[in-house]
Amino acid sequence: MITPLFLDTNDGRHFSPDARQIIEEVCSAAELEVRRHLKALPEEIELACQTGTLVIPETGEMGLAISSSRVGWTVDANREGGVAATARAQLRFTLFHELHHLARGWVIYRDEPRTTFMEGVVSEGLAVVFERDVGGRNTPWGEYPEDVDSWVAELLELPVSAPYLPWMIQHADGRRWIGYRAGTYIAERAIRASGMSAAALVNVPTDDILKMADIYSHQ
Repeated sequence: MITPLFLDTNDGRHFSPDARQIIEEVCSAAELEVRRHLKALPEEIELACQTGTLVIPETGEMGLAISSSRVGWTVDANREGGVAATARAQLRFTLFHELHHLARGWVIYRDEPRTTFMEGVVSEGLAVVFERDVGGRNTPWGEYPEDVDSWVAELLELPVSAPYLPWMIQHADGRRWIGYRAGTYIAERAIRASGMSAAALVNVPTDDILKMADIYSHQ
């Protein structure tokens, strides 16, 4: 069961009764779909909802895999239609993405430390493909350029301590979502080579995904 938690106020100032109902309905329907493909999700999951402006400009919201049983969701209440419209349009897809992270263990608070920067790249790529192939959303962060191999080469050289935001969200040279887009490319290569889906690869280690994709890490 996905239980929404509303982190602003109880007076409906940000999350109106209508918005709360829509969020609850989207969670219930999405969970049924996702669990058909990701069997290892915890029985109880929390969706911590808050309003704010730190969101993806293209969607007006942003998800975050916080722990093994909690997803964070930030929504810009000032967008046209308010929280309810954004929840209706975007939340289902974001849940597909973030729940793949939960099933894989790619969350902020976990016991095992990261060992390579590519762990995030591969995990994001698999989640993007799952969101697309099962959830049905094509995203700009899932589209990669013809010279994506050069992006992969750059990422392979990064230490595990490399800053996340420039390489995954917005680089100083103007490129956006380098890690997400290169990760999507890697995931697609691994899927073609193995015949397995993004859901079936959810627990396959990063190094094995890279080998399936005929990409080898030097870290």
